[in-house]
Amino acid sequence: MLTHVIWDWNGTLLNDVDLNCALMNRMLRRRGMPVIPSLSRYRELFRFPIREYYRAAGFDFAEESYEELAAEYLAEYPEESLRCPLAEGAEDTLAAFSRAGLSQSILSAAETGCLTRQLENLGLTGRFERVLALDNGYGGGKIGLGRRWLSECGADPGRTVLIGDTDHDCETARALGCRCVLTAGGHQSRQALERLGVPVLDGLFAVQEWVLNEKTEETR
Repeated sequence: MLTHVIWDWNGTLLNDVDLNCALMNRMLRRRGMPVIPSLSRYRELFRFPIREYYRAAGFDFAEESYEELAAEYLAEYPEESLRCPLAEGAEDTLAAFSRAGLSQSILSAAETGCLTRQLENLGLTGRFERVLALDNGYGGGKIGLGRRWLSECGADPGRTVLIGDTDHDCETARALGCRCVLTAGGHQSRQALERLGVPVLDGLFAVQEWVLNEKTEETR
C-alpha cells in the first residue's frame, strides 16, 4: 500500500510556469534574441539538466557561461516568485493526503533558501515531513537528494509515489524504485510526458483521486 508521497515543487505544487517563461523572455530580449512565443512552446523547450533548456532557448555558452546566465535569472526569480500562487487543487490535495495518513515530503531542484521563503510565504512551513532541495540555484538533478531522502526516513520505495511535472521527476522515481504520476500543465508538455509510460493527469485534483484510489485498491 502507498504510505509516502514525494512532491516536486516548481510546476507541481507551485504555479511558477508563467513567471519562468517571462524571466527567460526578459533575458532573451536584453540580448536582442527571439523570445519564446507561447507557454506551449516554453513547455516544449524546457528540460533537464537546466543548462540544456538554456541551450534550447538559444543561448551560446561560448559567448556567455551557463553560470553567468543562471546568476542573472537568480537575481530576479526568488523575489518575484513570492507572487506565485499554489497550483489549483494543491491545498485540497495536501489536506486529503494528510487525512489519508500519507507522509508528504518535498524533493526539489530549487535552491534551499528560495524554497524555504516560498513555503513561508504560502503558509506551508511545517506541512511536510522533509524538505530537500539543492544548495545552489543551478538546477541540478534530484536523484542524489532522493536517495538521501530514502536513507534518512527509511521509506519503502515500493510504497512511495513521486508526483511531478517533468521527465526528470520520472527519471528520479525510477532511480529510487518508486512509482510516479505526472501532472500536465507544469513545465513540460503533455506530449513529452506521455512518452514516459507513467500516468499523466490533468491537474492535482486528478492526481489526488489517482493516489487515493491506488491506496484504497491496495488495502482491499
